Amino acid sequence: MRIDFIRHTPATDSLILIFAGWSTDPSLYRDVEIQGWDVAVVYDYSDLSIDLTLLDRYSTIWLFAWSLGVRIAAATLPEDKITAAYAINGTLSPVDDNFGIPTSIYNGTADNLTPVNLKKFRRRMASDGATFRTHLERDFSDEDTESLRHQLYLIRDLVTPAHQLPWRRAYISDNDKIFPPDNMVRSWNSLGVETRTVSGAHYIPMQQIVRASLPDMAKVADRFAKALATYDDNASAQRIIAEHLSSLLPELPFKKHGKILEIGPGTGLFSRMYAEIIEPDEIDFVDIVDIPQIGIASKENYHTADAERWIRKCDRHYDCILSASTIQWFSNIPDFLSNCRRLLNPGGIIALSAFLPGNLGELNEHRPSPIHYHDVETYRKWMEKYFTDVKITTGSITLDFASPRELMLHLRNTGVGGSAPSPRISPASLRSIRAITYRPVYITAFCPAH
Repeated sequence: MRIDFIRHTPATDSLILIFAGWSTDPSLYRDVEIQGWDVAVVYDYSDLSIDLTLLDRYSTIWLFAWSLGVRIAAATLPEDKITAAYAINGTLSPVDDNFGIPTSIYNGTADNLTPVNLKKFRRRMASDGATFRTHLERDFSDEDTESLRHQLYLIRDLVTPAHQLPWRRAYISDNDKIFPPDNMVRSWNSLGVETRTVSGAHYIPMQQIVRASLPDMAKVADRFAKALATYDDNASAQRIIAEHLSSLLPELPFKKHGKILEIGPGTGLFSRMYAEIIEPDEIDFVDIVDIPQIGIASKENYHTADAERWIRKCDRHYDCILSASTIQWFSNIPDFLSNCRRLLNPGGIIALSAFLPGNLGELNEHRPSPIHYHDVETYRKWMEKYFTDVKITTGSITLDFASPRELMLHLRNTGVGGSAPSPRISPASLRSIRAITYRPVYITAFCPAH
C-alpha cells in the first residue's frame, strides 16, 4: 500500500485519512479540504504493508473508507489510532452473498478483468456519463490491469481479522451498482452501526461525505459570531440548560474564589449564572469567536481559539472547568477530557453539558446533522476513565413555533444553524415542523489526585 498527503501543514495535529476505493488514486480526492486538517490518502492494495508511524504525530484521526477500502482499513489500522470512522459504499465482508458483493459477481469481475472491462466497471461506478468522464475515465495498461486483478484476489482471500474501529456511520447509495444497497444495510445493521442512505451511485465525491460528517469549525464560528447580538433573546432552550447545569454546582464541593476555565462562554449566559455560586477570582474564557467582556471576575483572560487545540497546549491549572452546550462540536471529546484531567487541580470539579442522539431530530429529514451525538454510556465510559464520582443526568426541552419562519429565525439567531437546515432551505420546506426538541445531557465529576 501507499500513502500520499494531499494537504499537509507541519503544525497540524488533526488528520482526515482516506482509504481509497479500488482502482483509484489520490487524484480523485484532491478537493477534500477542511480548515485545520491534514488530508492523506491510502491506496494501491497490492499488499498490506504500510508504515503507519506518520500517524503518531496526530492527536485526532478521522477515517473515511470507500468501497473495498473499508475492509483494508479494518485489517491494517490499529484501533487506538482512529478517533472516528465512516464507511462509504462498502462493508467489512466485501465478498459475500448477503453482506457484500455476491461471490460469483466478484469472482467474475476479477477473472475477466481487462482494460476494456475495467473501463466498463468504472462507468458503472458513476451516476452518469458526465461524472464518469470528469472523475473516473482513464486508460489502464495491461500491467495496471494485472495489478488490479491481483488486488481483487488479495482482498477476497484476506484472512486478517477486522479490527474494532470506531465506525460511526455507513453511507449507502440507493443506486449503487457495485455493492447491493440491501446487502450493505444488512451488514452494518448486524454490527449496530448507523446507516445513512444517500441518493447516488457507487462513486460519491469524498468532499461531500467529509463535509456531511465532520463539522467545519470555521463555518460554525461564522454562524455563532453572527448570532452574538441576538443569542440571549432567542436562546430559550440554552438558557434552561445553563440554569440546570448551574443548579448542580451547589451540590459539589467546589472551591470558592478559585481559578476557572470556561469553554465556549459565548455571550456569558451560563457564566453569569455560575458566577453567583462560585464567585471566581480568575477565569480563562476560550471561545472560537471574539466575545464581549463578561465581567464576572477580578481577572479575566480571553482566548479566541479552537478550544480543542488550545487546551492541548495549555499548561495552567484550574479549580474548576465548565462548559455548557459546546463540546458536542468537538472532533475528539476523549482527548479533550484527558486534557481537562491534566489541567484540573486534585479535587477540582468539571461540569459540562452536551447533547444526546435525537437532538433536533425533527430537522434530520431536511438536512442530517453533521454532528454525531454520543449516548449516555459513551460519555460515562469516557468520564470514568479520567474522573471520579461521575454523575450524568439527561433532559428534554421542546420548543413550539407558530410558523416555519419562526423556527428558522430561532436557528439563525442562536447560531445552531451549524447543525440544522441550511439557510438555502425555504420556510415552505419546513411547513410540517411546528416544534423542535433539544436533548441535553449534564455531567459532573471530580479530579482525583495526580
